[in-house]
Amino acid sequence: MKKSLLLLFAISAILGMSGALVACDDSSAPPVAPTDNNDESKVTAIPVDYSAGRAMNKRLGKGINLGNSWDSDGKDDGGWGNPIKDEDFKIIKEAGFNSIRLPVRWQKNSNYETHTVDPDRLAGVKEDVTLAINEGLVVLLDFHHYVELNALAGGAQRKKGDSVALFQAEKTHFIELWRQIATEFNTFPDSMIAFDIFNEPTITSTETLNDVLLGAYQAIRAAAPKKTIMFESSGYAKFAQITALKLPQDGNIIFSGHYYEPYTFSHQGHSYSCIGDAAYSNKADSDFKGYTATAKELYPDVNGTDYIPMNMGEFGISGGTNQATKNRYVCEADQPLPSASAKAQWAKETVEAAKKYGMSYHYWGFTKVGGFEAYDRQNSTWYSGFPKSLIN
Repeated sequence: MKKSLLLLFAISAILGMSGALVACDDSSAPPVAPTDNNDESKVTAIPVDYSAGRAMNKRLGKGINLGNSWDSDGKDDGGWGNPIKDEDFKIIKEAGFNSIRLPVRWQKNSNYETHTVDPDRLAGVKEDVTLAINEGLVVLLDFHHYVELNALAGGAQRKKGDSVALFQAEKTHFIELWRQIATEFNTFPDSMIAFDIFNEPTITSTETLNDVLLGAYQAIRAAAPKKTIMFESSGYAKFAQITALKLPQDGNIIFSGHYYEPYTFSHQGHSYSCIGDAAYSNKADSDFKGYTATAKELYPDVNGTDYIPMNMGEFGISGGTNQATKNRYVCEADQPLPSASAKAQWAKETVEAAKKYGMSYHYWGFTKVGGFEAYDRQNSTWYSGFPKSLIN
C-alpha cells in the first residue's frame, strides 16, 4: 500500500477521479485509460481446480487452423479464394490431428441494431462444425479479425476521431454477438467444442483489455455454462502478456498464445527480409519453460503441481518450395525463402516443446495461408515434412 498507493490517491484527486491520464488535446491517445503498471494492481494468486480445462486441453491436443476462410472479408468462407471443402475434415483426421481451430469474422454482415450474426454465415459455420465433429475432430471456435474493436479500443489501426462512445457501442456488439454464438453452438457436446474469445488483441490498456474479455466471457458462460472458454492476451496474443490479464476463477478456461519466433525467420516476405534458412532459429523450449513458469506463478492449480492449461493457438513458418509464389506477400524471384526442410524442422522442434510443457497446439495453417500452409490444395497432398512434423 505505502507510497505508490498514496501517490495514486493524490493523482486521482487532482484529476477529479476521472481516471484519464492523457492530455485532452492528444487526439492520438486511446479513448480509454492507459495501462496501469502500478504494483498495487497485482492480485495474490488464488489456486483454482483446472481439471475441466485440462481435460479439454488434452482433447484439443494436436490441431491445425482452417484460416483465410470464414475469417476472410467476404460474404462467406470463399472471400479470399480458400473455401473449406467437406473432405478437408477427413484429410485432417486421417493425418492424425485431434482438433481444428476455426477462425471466423463474426462481425461481417452482422446486424448492429439487433446484435445478431449474419444468418448465412452462422449456417455455414454450423455446417462445418458439424462435419468436423462427425469426423471426431474437436472444434476451437474463434472470433477472428475484429479490427474495428481493436482499433476503437486504442489498438492497431486506430483512427483519429475514435471516441469512447464508439468503442462502447462496438464492445456491446462484440459481447452480444458472443451471446448469440455461444447459445447457438451450445447445442454441440461440451467435449467437442470450445470458444476462443478474441483473436490477437492489440488493446494497449490492460484495464480495457480485461473489460472487453470479461464482458464476453460472462456472456458466453451464461449461455454455455459447461463449455471451455479460451483467453488470449495483448501484443497479438503473446504468451508473455499473460501478466496483463485478470482471469476469472473458473476451472474450465485455457490461456492461449501465438508463437512465430523469431519473426526474421517465420515472416520472410511478410514485412521481413527474405534471407531463407540463414535466419533459422528455434528457442521454443526455453521460451515455453519461461511462459509456463509465469502461468504457474499467476494461476496455480489447487493440486499444487499444475496451473492454468495452455494452448499454442497459432505457430508456423512462411516458406517452403513454391508455397508462396501466388500469395500477396512474397519474396522476389531471386530471394530465398526458408526451405521446406527447415520449415518442417522448426515446426517439429516447436511441437516437441509444446508437448513437453503440456500445451495443446494449432498450426497455422491447413491451406492457402500466405505461405504458411502445410497442405497443397492444388495437388491434394501434404507439403514435404508435413504432417509428420506436427503429429509425432
